[in-house]
Amino acid sequence: MSDSPLNCDLPVTDIEQQLDKRWYRTHGERLASPPARKVAGVSDSSEEQDFGVAYISDKFIDVRTFYMIFRRGQLIFINLFMMAALSIMWVIGQFYYGVFTASAALFVPLWAAVYLFEVFAPLTLPVRIDRQEGFVYVGHRGTFYRIPWEELEVSFSHNLQYLGSGVMWERQYYSHLYLREKYYFCGKAPKRALYRRKISSTFNEEMMYQRWNFIVRYYNEGVSEHDLDILATANYDSYIKAVGFKSLRVFLIDHFFFVVFMPTMIWWKFSPFKYKWPKEIEAVFGQINYY
Repeated sequence: MSDSPLNCDLPVTDIEQQLDKRWYRTHGERLASPPARKVAGVSDSSEEQDFGVAYISDKFIDVRTFYMIFRRGQLIFINLFMMAALSIMWVIGQFYYGVFTASAALFVPLWAAVYLFEVFAPLTLPVRIDRQEGFVYVGHRGTFYRIPWEELEVSFSHNLQYLGSGVMWERQYYSHLYLREKYYFCGKAPKRALYRRKISSTFNEEMMYQRWNFIVRYYNEGVSEHDLDILATANYDSYIKAVGFKSLRVFLIDHFFFVVFMPTMIWWKFSPFKYKWPKEIEAVFGQINYY
């Protein structure tokens, strides 16, 4: 990524070429590990990282992958859009009969469909990084891998996305984790020698690097009290532990916004549609499942 706006001073790699089947091509791939290296000139703070962290303790961290990051935030934007659109149509409907009814007939079923998807789509497992034992646990299509941290292969790359008429091609950035057959741990045996799993995808290159730098810093130094404060909303349990009933007013206000804008915060704790870590991994960590 020679024309990158940031100094991603990491070695170029052709590891993508080793894949038996590439679903899509990326460009300018740089290998961030092994060994794990931070991106120069980018923060390693946990600020604004709660979207990508499902659970954190001094022993291990569960890192959400791209799909779960998208699901966690999608209802915020959809709910805001639907509320704004219906409100505008209601105002217009005061002057033009039937406008609000027609708009509701279109928007409400679409809104309900998004919620049905959220309710019934299974919750996928995060990537689990065990800093005490030095392993990374990854589930992929029923296959579970245990990769030594010192051998972990994570890369950054980009693709060009066209955002519409009158808009220039924009770079979309990715971070990927590579899963080799030799790291197979349990579950279904892998069908290919090498898979690639997307960890994150964003148009904000610096945010992607910051997330990686935070993970590397966490692995090397552990979790700080500052991190725990910032990541208090990583999951519902950590929120209850941090806030609880210390202030009934804050508790009620927070839950109003959770229910209206981000019901996944609560729903993911109680949803019955979840993948769970297999017994071989539960034997190491206990029955700890966060999404």
